[in-house]
Amino acid sequence: MDHTRDNPLKRFTSFWLALLLVTTFAIGALILWPLSHGDVETVADLKAVDRLQVKAEVQKAQTENLNAEALAEALANAAKAPSQAPSPGSMAVPSLAPESVSAEDPAESPEPNN
Repeated sequence: MDHTRDNPLKRFTSFWLALLLVTTFAIGALILWPLSHGDVETVADLKAVDRLQVKAEVQKAQTENLNAEALAEALANAAKAPSQAPSPGSMAVPSLAPESVSAEDPAESPEPNN
């Protein structure tokens, strides 16, 4: 800013004009806020009613089908049974190879014929 055009009166006036502008904007925003932000129903709010209804039906059906006595019995039986019970067609796990059999050294193997 040019020093010849700068004086305390202009600074004082500019400050109060800026403060007035900000205050006017704030008052306008307070007046217009209730007009623009009323009770708005979004699509998510409308769909939530259907989702909650379906969720309630699913929970009711799951509660009806849950047999707590059979579940407790199954858990008790599972604790008694071995975890690796043999099944039909299962094969025994092979043991390690005997120590007499060793892998061939790659340096001793013959070269392939091309």
